[in-house]
Amino acid sequence: MVRYEKLPPPPHLLPYVECFYAWEITAVASGSLLLESPPNGFTSLVFNYGHPCEVAVGTKKYSPTHRAFITGQASQNYFFRISKPVGQVGIVFRPTAIATLFGLPMYEFTDERHDLTAVLGNEITTLQQKIEDSADTTGRISHLIQFLNIRLLHRDCRPDRADHAANLIVEHKGVINMNTLMDDLCISKRQLERQFLTKAGVSPKHYARIRRIGYLCNLMASKKWEIKDWADLIFRMGYYDQSHFIRDFSSFTGKSPSQYLKNNKELARFLSAF
Repeated sequence: MVRYEKLPPPPHLLPYVECFYAWEITAVASGSLLLESPPNGFTSLVFNYGHPCEVAVGTKKYSPTHRAFITGQASQNYFFRISKPVGQVGIVFRPTAIATLFGLPMYEFTDERHDLTAVLGNEITTLQQKIEDSADTTGRISHLIQFLNIRLLHRDCRPDRADHAANLIVEHKGVINMNTLMDDLCISKRQLERQFLTKAGVSPKHYARIRRIGYLCNLMASKKWEIKDWADLIFRMGYYDQSHFIRDFSSFTGKSPSQYLKNNKELARFLSAF
């Protein structure tokens, strides 16, 4: 049985948190279960209270995750290999929120998963223990909310122009004119790219491509997009033509859109609530 549940944040955390999630696999058949996730434009802090799964990014080899880890911006598909029951909760952040809340340079975490205790110290050891001791999802999420509340009290979290730029890119699903964006924010290309790289981990132009592909993959995995709708969707998502769309999609996912639509093993298929 697989349960993957998304939970909305309380109102005061909405500027920083996209959602909380809980993921449980109570039984695994003989062999292993393989799942994939496309780049989606968000970063996360993840806490295991069950057996950690193995992860591979792009064409790299599988390696086990830490008990608690941070994930930076993903620029390509990543894959999960699961051979034992999984129990996991996490915080999915708005694109620049980890840098805002924790002061971390996010270019160091792009396409990476790092031991969260090594990054943030003993407070993670305490939080990890609380999560492992909790009896249910509600308790685990409450500990994550409390952890973020304390962080908010100790940081100056006023948004800057990189935050505004990233939020606008998300709002427009990656379909946005960069020159217009820079004019609206009264910032030069060089300034925006430098700030964005630190806070999001990639350039604003590349992030817009990631967000656009993430949105499209979610439509496919959740069965909200049929092949007959391609022509209209390609136009609405700002692609010049079908070949441009296929080339961009394949560069991130390693598959053509038709292959992905038919054979994806994305976690979104198991989404139970939001």
